[in-house]
Amino acid sequence: MNGRLNTAEGHELAKKALDLMADLSVPPTPQNYSIFTAYSSDSLPELCEVLQTQLDDVGSVDAAFLEELYDRFFTFKRIQDVVLSTGGAMSRELGAVVKTLEAAERDTAAYGEALAGASGQLDKATDAQTFKKMVEGLVAATARMQRRSRELEKRLQETSSEVDQLRTNLEKVREEAMTDALTGVANRKRFDEALRRARRGAEMRSVPFSLILCDIDHFKRFNDTWGHQTGDQIIRFVAACLSRFSKEHHVVARYGGEEFGIVLPNAKLEEAKQIAERVRVTVESKRLLRKSTNEDLGHITVSLGCSEYTTGESIEQLIERCDVNLYKSKQEGRNRTTADDPKAASKAAAA
Repeated sequence: MNGRLNTAEGHELAKKALDLMADLSVPPTPQNYSIFTAYSSDSLPELCEVLQTQLDDVGSVDAAFLEELYDRFFTFKRIQDVVLSTGGAMSRELGAVVKTLEAAERDTAAYGEALAGASGQLDKATDAQTFKKMVEGLVAATARMQRRSRELEKRLQETSSEVDQLRTNLEKVREEAMTDALTGVANRKRFDEALRRARRGAEMRSVPFSLILCDIDHFKRFNDTWGHQTGDQIIRFVAACLSRFSKEHHVVARYGGEEFGIVLPNAKLEEAKQIAERVRVTVESKRLLRKSTNEDLGHITVSLGCSEYTTGESIEQLIERCDVNLYKSKQEGRNRTTADDPKAASKAAAA
């Protein structure tokens, strides 16, 4: 962000950004704040143009649009910056390695000449003095080669460290790009990636995989009554419950405002139902207090849908079936889990 935010003007720009977010009913998440601060300060002209076009044409923004905007102008730029900065260090280090190799090559040639000269002298009758000089020359040449070998080894180790650092930095940025900032669980991108990977595994190895979709009941009412900060507290709580009952190889993701999903590789429907029920019961059993005032928020509940992948169906078909189950849970009174009807799933697969 530009230097104007470090001055008194920055407070005005921040207020302008927050006011605009409130007018558009945009949650004040760190990502959204970054977008609207950049827009208010006109520090990213291309972002401003894209956002202004959206406001002119549609008059509003949704979570998907804002997520795409953040990825485009913030996450991808960070990846580029990391590559360029670490790549510059790599370039310098590789240049030093090349120079060391060139010096080693010269020393190797000189060492070869020294050995050849010594061999030629051994062919003649040598006195003690000549033999001594020959040995001293070989010792000196060997010492130079050893020093150069140590230098080359050191340079290669440093280069290896630079490569490791680059790999670490890129992995860190990639992880951040795949993580929901509010909850710490996976975001929609990682959710979609996990679904594709699980489907490939199911098709190639004939192993099962299942999906859970979860939605917080009456979330808008909580948000409107208690405000976005309390809404965020509820979202974090539900995310923690989902993570608590999932296994390490499962992928828990927030893929919408108050919507979550769990991708369960190598899991049949029964296991998905058990996890969903543990989550539902745990969420229902807790009474939440508003952090800022300790006011009792009462109980919150979640509705869940569960489906098991059927060979040959698309990811979209699986999500649709699971979403239908979630909708049934909502229709039938909320605070419940609805799973596949085996007969219906078989018909869907046949279709």
